[in-house]
Amino acid sequence: MQDFVLFDVSWLLNQQVTTYDAHGNVLPDDGEYQRRGAEALYVFAEFLRDKGLLCEGVDVSRRPDLAIRFSQLTEVGQRFTRAAMDKWISSLDRAGSKSKIDASGLEKRWAKFIA
Repeated sequence: MQDFVLFDVSWLLNQQVTTYDAHGNVLPDDGEYQRRGAEALYVFAEFLRDKGLLCEGVDVSRRPDLAIRFSQLTEVGQRFTRAAMDKWISSLDRAGSKSKIDASGLEKRWAKFIA
C-alpha cells in the first residue's frame, strides 16, 4: 500500500469556512470549525498513542503542525483507523458543534474492534 498523510492539523487550521445565517447573509468566520477539527485530530492521535497503535518515536504533542502518516501506525493501528476513524468523525459531526470532543466514542469502537 502506498503511504499517505492520514491527517494534517496545519491543513485543517488553514481552511477558509463560509457560514450563512437564515437570511443568506455571510457570517464572520470565528475559527470554531478549525478549532473543533483540530481538537478531534489531537484526541484521535492521543488515542492511537495511548493504545500503542503508533510506531516508536511518533510525537503527537498538540501543536499546529501535527501530521500523521499512515506508515506511522502499527499494523493494528492501520486496521483500527480504517475501521473507526471516519465513523468516529461522522459521529462528532452528527452530535453538533456544542458537544464535547473526547475519546469515549473511540473507546467503544476499540472495544468492538478487539472483540
